[in-house]
Amino acid sequence: MTAPIIVAERCPYCSKPRSPRDLLKLTAFTICHDCYQRHLLALDGLSTGRYTGSCSECGRSVAEITARQRDGDRGVRMHVHFENGIYRPMCLECSRAYVPKRADLYGDTAYWRQKN
Repeated sequence: MTAPIIVAERCPYCSKPRSPRDLLKLTAFTICHDCYQRHLLALDGLSTGRYTGSCSECGRSVAEITARQRDGDRGVRMHVHFENGIYRPMCLECSRAYVPKRADLYGDTAYWRQKN
């Protein structure tokens, strides 16, 4: 019996191996379907003020993030980062870990100076 061959390609945004069928090859970049859906939900959240997706780093749902933040009726609080042409919504915990790693994006900004 021969071993099955598994064909997978890594999504450049979430780094997860994906079937080539699950990758969208757009003009400027390649992105998996899940990351693209999060991007669209982030755009919708930015325009309406209500985000219904999940964290692009840890994958927690809005309900899980809201329970962890314990902000009462203030709703979920998230940060949205623009990276390589897409919007990446992140919970506050993941955002705090992400920002120091991205000096290339934030290094010469008032936001970076305020955080550091």
